Amino acid sequence: MNAPLTTQGHVTLRQVFSRRLLMLLGLFSVVMSITIVLAYQYQTEKFNRAAMASALSHLALRIESQETIWADDASHLFGIIEWSDLLDMNEAGRNDRLRAFFTSQGANIGFEGIVVSDPASGKVLFDFWNAFEAPSFQNALLKINENLFYDNERDILYSIVRKTSRTANHHLNILFFKAWDNAMLRHITLPNTTTFILLGSKPLLSSAGTLALGALRSSSGSYVSYAENGTIYLERGLALGKNVVTDGRAAPLRLFIQAPAQNVFPVSLVLGVSVGITLLFGALLFAVIGRWMGRLGTRLDHLADAALAYQNGQKEALQLLQTADADKEDQISVVAQELSSLMTIAAERDAEQRAYLQTLNLLQDAVIECHPDGRLIRATEAWKTMTGMDEFDESNMTRWVHPEDNTDLLEQVSALTHGQKEQVITRFRMRRPSEPDAYYWVEGRFAITRRDDAVESIRGVIRDITSTYLQERQIHYMALHDALTDLPNRVLLEDRMEMAIARAARSNQCVALGFIDIDHFKQVNDNFGHKIGDRMLKEITQRLKSALRSTDTLSRWGGDEFVVLCPDLGSLHDAMEIAQKLLSVSQEYITIDGVDFPYTFSGGFALYPDDAGTSEVLLAQADRTMFYAKAQGRNSIQFFNAIAGKDTGRHSFYIQSRLMQAINNNQIQCWLQPIVSASTGEVVGAEALARWEEPEQGWIPPSVFIPMAESMGMIDKVGQQVWQQALRALGQFPGHHYLSVNLSKRQLFSSTIAQQFHDDVVQAHILPRRVMLEITEGIALSDVEYARTRIVELDAMGFGISVDDFGVGYSSLSQLHEIPADELKLDMSFVKRIKDKGGFAMVKAIVSIAKSLDLACVAEGVEDASTAELLNTMGIEALQGYHFARPMPIGDYLAWLAAREST
Repeated sequence: MNAPLTTQGHVTLRQVFSRRLLMLLGLFSVVMSITIVLAYQYQTEKFNRAAMASALSHLALRIESQETIWADDASHLFGIIEWSDLLDMNEAGRNDRLRAFFTSQGANIGFEGIVVSDPASGKVLFDFWNAFEAPSFQNALLKINENLFYDNERDILYSIVRKTSRTANHHLNILFFKAWDNAMLRHITLPNTTTFILLGSKPLLSSAGTLALGALRSSSGSYVSYAENGTIYLERGLALGKNVVTDGRAAPLRLFIQAPAQNVFPVSLVLGVSVGITLLFGALLFAVIGRWMGRLGTRLDHLADAALAYQNGQKEALQLLQTADADKEDQISVVAQELSSLMTIAAERDAEQRAYLQTLNLLQDAVIECHPDGRLIRATEAWKTMTGMDEFDESNMTRWVHPEDNTDLLEQVSALTHGQKEQVITRFRMRRPSEPDAYYWVEGRFAITRRDDAVESIRGVIRDITSTYLQERQIHYMALHDALTDLPNRVLLEDRMEMAIARAARSNQCVALGFIDIDHFKQVNDNFGHKIGDRMLKEITQRLKSALRSTDTLSRWGGDEFVVLCPDLGSLHDAMEIAQKLLSVSQEYITIDGVDFPYTFSGGFALYPDDAGTSEVLLAQADRTMFYAKAQGRNSIQFFNAIAGKDTGRHSFYIQSRLMQAINNNQIQCWLQPIVSASTGEVVGAEALARWEEPEQGWIPPSVFIPMAESMGMIDKVGQQVWQQALRALGQFPGHHYLSVNLSKRQLFSSTIAQQFHDDVVQAHILPRRVMLEITEGIALSDVEYARTRIVELDAMGFGISVDDFGVGYSSLSQLHEIPADELKLDMSFVKRIKDKGGFAMVKAIVSIAKSLDLACVAEGVEDASTAELLNTMGIEALQGYHFARPMPIGDYLAWLAAREST
């Protein structure tokens, strides 16, 4: 790059001209000053008027654009109303449903009022006003035209969108009222500008919030334009309305703006004046120094030719500059050298720009530049790929944008061009010429280039995000829907429940919620596999949906359980009708791969607000009702109001929760009941029994809390507590006494139970033979292979094995023969019937079995002396029952035993 040049040491053109032009400058300076001042004033006023006219036209377009947006919003809302069949009803039902619908939407409606009228009579059938009181159509509402009304009483200008609904039963007009207020006008008004809308000479709206406006001047043209006190006023007719007649006079709808006048430097006028003066001076100078000016002109021509040659891309531009610079050392030479340097710099920057463009062409994102009106200036190769065009098209890029997204895109660009935003990022849809009906999603980032405070161009980067957008929508959909049935999941259901309850609270309606559980569905999965079960669930889903209304929601709660949400109900009777339709869908079998699958389901429904006031309570009541339906034999739907006074599990739930606390706090007690010799009556041992006293309910029977502990998976903890207390008591028994302890299935099937029991008796210094482990017949023989392994281990360690409750199960003698038992414990149900002929025979047979297997026999449930004597004669070795003693706490038992031993 050449070093910067300086004019020092050169003969300057200013020095040559100064001597010859000094007298002429004095003569023409006054004329030039006056001319410039006049030109300045003229150009300033002209510029301000042009700028205001442009702003006024833009504002009118924005008002029309806003009308278009409201029309689209009205079409969307009208489509929802028609789709919901809210209009095809009798007048009373239609008005109630419409009012409920609009009330639930609240501010989301987007319109201040909606009116339904009869087109034949003009009668208003229904009206809803969101933020204003309903205007009087006969008195206060002034019709400006078909789509514009003015409320004289409230000074509100309404824009109206009309829609017509034609059904088989009704022909209705729907009017959507949107208010033009000061805030709306201020939103679309340009900066530093105040906007008024007038009806005739009466101000209606103002972006400044005040309707005060000076006297308007009349004009026969389309504009009224004048300036007063540094402010420009401009007015035109507004395309929203046409002239109407009020009190016999025309009243046009007028758009009026005012803004402070701006001082603008009169570039074009000053240049014109300067050129004129220059020509005058040139003529005088040519007469004085013609030859010198001729040579100077030649050099300047060479300089201009060099500039034009460079502009056209010709290589001889630098040679022409050397000609203009030859043999002279003045300012032309300096300009030529500086221009040569600038050309060199520009060439280098041009090369850099081409390198940048080549790099941009490597990107998949399209980089574009367009005029403010949307016409393309240039674009990278990715734009052709994205749009599917072979050649660059300089037409307006909005032609490829989806019509629904065009308005938003133009609004964003308008915010850029008017300085409201520095950069915008937006998403919209585009189409390719080869596929006019297929759109793809893009993300655009746009900024503007300004020159002399004017928008020169809009630059942007456009990226195809179709796959990303679809993935986002899919992820959002999957987050709210069940993967198997495609039904709404819990998250979406809970959201719809809250909305339905809020809407019902406003409209005094009911919401029904039902739990539905497929009866015996586990058998399908166990016998035919989960794939068949999934196919069956999908078919059941479709059948349940077919019985519901379009406004109802069917959700999969989990497994084979569904939840039905029925909003906007009038009474319990409506919910019962839906329940009957649901029951009817299970009347036909489901056929899968040629196999017919019958199915039924149990359901429970609860209603808001009758049964619950919140969604959580409503869910709990419906769930409780569903379990009640299953308990009643399944294949039915019950309602909470029918079971509200019945105990359907709340008491059991309370007992379970208290039992869990008692087990965790080691509050299960060990009681002892003596076992006596049938022949001598002496005490030979005791059975350890579990007892539990609940502070509020008192003593809970073992028949109640033992099954609960088993279902809760805590029976092993209960057995462990009883076992530890019984071992400590056994240490205080006489040496010939033994302890009988019940062993649960969970304990028996534990691989460590044998070693644990052995370690416990060793630590307590007790011989294992003094412990008789009672195992019920059903547990011992339900899984003989596994149970025999555990029993053999316990027997090998020296523990006694007793088969409890013998005779009430379904075991075979061969299975009994395979386990190393020491005694059989006769169930009390046989003992109670021993005095009957059949009962006596049964006991005799069981005793014979015990003797044949060399097993001792113990009878429990002995309640009188005659039963004890009869059992003794049958050969039973030991007896147990209330005839000898009831179960008692350990301390009481030891005291009772000591007293008995002493006598």
